[in-house]
Amino acid sequence: MQTMVFTGRLAADPQISPDFAKAVFRLLEKRGVDAGGKDRIVGVNCVSWARGLNEKVIARALARGCEALVVGVFVDTAYTARDGTERAAKELVVNRLTVLDWAENRSADPDLEGASNTADKAVATARPRKDRRAAA
Repeated sequence: MQTMVFTGRLAADPQISPDFAKAVFRLLEKRGVDAGGKDRIVGVNCVSWARGLNEKVIARALARGCEALVVGVFVDTAYTARDGTERAAKELVVNRLTVLDWAENRSADPDLEGASNTADKAVATARPRKDRRAAA
């Protein structure tokens, strides 16, 4: 599998299951300018299955407009739409997440809203851990 890296802002607040088993969010990334001079925006659906990452970082640190760096792999998913048609989608399964613009900072200081490069921003990196058991 090929590892992908995306940096962008969340389109909406993350959707997190009640038991923190799954978190879903959409990341928007600016990818240059089109022929008409308008920004070309690419949206990526991200999913995290790491309970610790979902509970300790995504639930507390991410909100609409927050900036994040996501490293992961694309997975094709098939589903049945409400109208009964079969559909397919690509999701970026999160392996690593770096929060570049914490939600806590945004609510505490309204001047940081929309700021993209401030030296005193909090930066945190979280990486889901695999279950390791001690050898007997």
